[in-house]
Amino acid sequence: MDYRYLVVEGSIGSGKTALSRKLAERFECELLSEAPEQNPFLTKFYLNATNHGLATQLHFLMERAAAATMVLEEDRQQQRVVSDFLLEKDQIFVPIVLQDDEATLYWQVKQQVLPEYPVPDLVIYLQGKQDANKHSGSTAQSAHYKLFPNGYMKQVDEEYSHFFHLYTHAPLLIANTDELDFIHNEDHFQMLLDTMHNMRGSRHYLNLNETTTY
Repeated sequence: MDYRYLVVEGSIGSGKTALSRKLAERFECELLSEAPEQNPFLTKFYLNATNHGLATQLHFLMERAAAATMVLEEDRQQQRVVSDFLLEKDQIFVPIVLQDDEATLYWQVKQQVLPEYPVPDLVIYLQGKQDANKHSGSTAQSAHYKLFPNGYMKQVDEEYSHFFHLYTHAPLLIANTDELDFIHNEDHFQMLLDTMHNMRGSRHYLNLNETTTY
C-alpha cells in the first residue's frame, strides 16, 4: 500500500523520532518533526506547569497548523511525508496540562486556527513500557526528563494508552517496542515494512512472533 502521509507516534522516550527519520530515509521523502525543544515555553512549563501550560500548548498548536499546511501542499504535489507526531495529539496532552477555562479557551482557539487537518494514511503507535533512561539519547533530552513534574510521565503514558485504545481516525499499526527494535535490528525493521505493505484492516498489532489484525 502506498502511504502518502505516514505518522509515527508514541509516548515520551518511545523512539518515534528515530523511527520516523529511518522511514523517511528509506522512502526518500520529507521528514516532519515536532522538535519540542524549540518550544520556548516548554522548559518554563516543566518548572511551573500551572503558569505556563496554556502558552506551551498554544505554541504547539501554531506549529501543528503550519505542519498541516505543509502536509496538504506535499499531498498536492503527490509527495510522501513521514511525521513523528500526530496532529490530534493535543487530545492527549491538554487534559493533563490544562483545566477548566484554559482548556475551553484552547479548544476555541484550535477551532479557529486548525478547524480541519489532513488524516494520515497510516499511524504507527510505538507501545511499550516507558523507560526515560532507555531512549534519552541526547544531553538536552536527558535534561528535560529531569525537569518533568512528579507523576507527569505516568499521566502521559496513561493518556497515550487510552487515546490509541479508542483511536479510529486512521488505520493504526500498534508495535510492541518491548520486543522489537526497529532502529538497531534490521530484521525487525523489515518486519515492520512487510507489515505495512500487507496491512489491509483498520488496526494491526505487531509483536515479535505474530501479527494480529482487527
